[in-house]
Parts: sequence; C-alpha cells; structure tokens
Amino acid sequence: MSATLETSGHEWASDGAKSHATRRREAMEDFRQGFAMRELWLFLGWRDVRKHYSRSVLGPFWLTLSMGVMVGGLGVLYSEIFGQDIHEYLPFLAIGFIMWGLIGTTITGSCDVFSGAASSVRQVRMPLSVYIFQFMWKQLITFGHNFVIYILVAAIFGIWPGINGLLFVPALALITLNGIFITMILGPLCARFRDIPMIVASVIQVVFFMTPILWSAAMVPNRAFFLGVNPFYHFIEITRDPLLGQTALLSNWLACIGMTIVMGLCGFLFFARYRSRIAYWA
Repeated sequence: MSATLETSGHEWASDGAKSHATRRREAMEDFRQGFAMRELWLFLGWRDVRKHYSRSVLGPFWLTLSMGVMVGGLGVLYSEIFGQDIHEYLPFLAIGFIMWGLIGTTITGSCDVFSGAASSVRQVRMPLSVYIFQFMWKQLITFGHNFVIYILVAAIFGIWPGINGLLFVPALALITLNGIFITMILGPLCARFRDIPMIVASVIQVVFFMTPILWSAAMVPNRAFFLGVNPFYHFIEITRDPLLGQTALLSNWLACIGMTIVMGLCGFLFFARYRSRIAYWA
C-alpha cells in the first residue's frame, strides 16, 4: 500500500508539470484499458447486486416489488386527484418512475463511486474507469429488474409500442452515456468534498417533483419555459413516449443529444484534469 501511495504521490507531484494534452491522452488510455477489462467490471457489477440481496428469497426483485407497489398505489390515488383515466395515467406514471429510478439513483450513487471503493483505489493499480463502468453496469442491472413493471403494466392495459418502441434503445443509450459522464465529474468531486453528496441528494428530491413524473406536461401548457430548462424532462420524454407507442418531440431529442455532447466534453476534461488526485481524495 505504501508503495502504491508513494507512486501516486509522485504522479500527483508531477501532475502540475503535465500539459493538458498529456492529461487527456492519459485519460483516454485509462478508458481504453478500462473498457478492455469489461469481463472484470461486468462480473463486479453483477456481484454487487447479488451481494446486496444475499440470503433474500426474491433477491433484487425486492426492488421491483417495492416500486410496483408504489406505482400501483400512487397510480390509483393520483388518477383520482388529477381526474385522469387510470388506463392512461398508470402506464404514464409507471414508466416515469422506472426511468427516474435509473436517472436519480445514478446521479446520487455516482457521488460514492471512488470514496466507496477507497481501499481498492489506493491499493490496486488499475484504470479508474473500471469503477465507473462497474457502477453504471450495476445501475443498468437494477433498471432491468424494475423494467419488469413496465412489461406487466403493458400486458395488463394492452399497450403495444410498435415500431416506435425501438426509439427506446437510443434513448436509454443517451441516459447511460450521461450517467458515465456525470460519474466522471461527481465521483472525483464528491471524493474531495464530502458535503456534496448530501447536497446532490437534496437537489434530486426537489427536482423529482419539478419533473413531469407524477404529472404530465399537458397539465401546465403555459409553463413551456419551465419545462424546457429542465434537462430531466427531456430525458424522461424520449424514453416514455416510445414505450407508450408515441414519438417524442424533435426538440426533446435535440436537447438530449446537445446535453450529452456538453456533458461528455465537461466530464472528460474534468476527469482528465483530476484523475491523478483521486487516490488521495478517496
């Protein structure tokens, strides 16, 4: 361990002398090597999910059961409160909850990617991107369990998305990419400043109620600007509409693609700049 820290200390000390181009090349190499080790992080991500629910009968499907009960209860309640047809509202709510489960837990969980694996980061010399890939793979596994709820709801209410449902694949890919990019920022940042995870968790709770999950955008037709500046609204829409057999607005797709490009650039530059310090911060 001391040898590893000594090496890391040397890298940190010499980091200031490195050019921006050198840091970016090293970050690119880190991700190249990390992706090449996919057998490792695929196994570790799956192991994390199994370990969390070891010795339970349903395993990860406890998440599915919990979310299913919540969707069913809130669907009946809010369909009455908003005066909505439950055949339309409950599928709308179910998909919103499932997608928010992926987005929200990815953002809050990304804060602990490096600090939660501090001992491994300090003692095991391997690409730091492995921890990012492992984390995102774990989120997708959990999402896959929760997606069973949509399949059940679609079967009960006779929903067949048709050809439009294929748009869900690139929409999920955009969310996954943004999850990786936000982890590249929040992972190192929260390892350095331990108050940020609490701030992020509080903000995510507030944003949940400001995003059309319990309510639909059609209920606030005069608040177009309010919705337009909410990035989560666009990502929810491009995933929910295809699963309901609809096509999301072009503006939603353009907004998501634009945010992905910006997040990718910011995430890569941030990770490249502070990658060598993560071992000391974790």
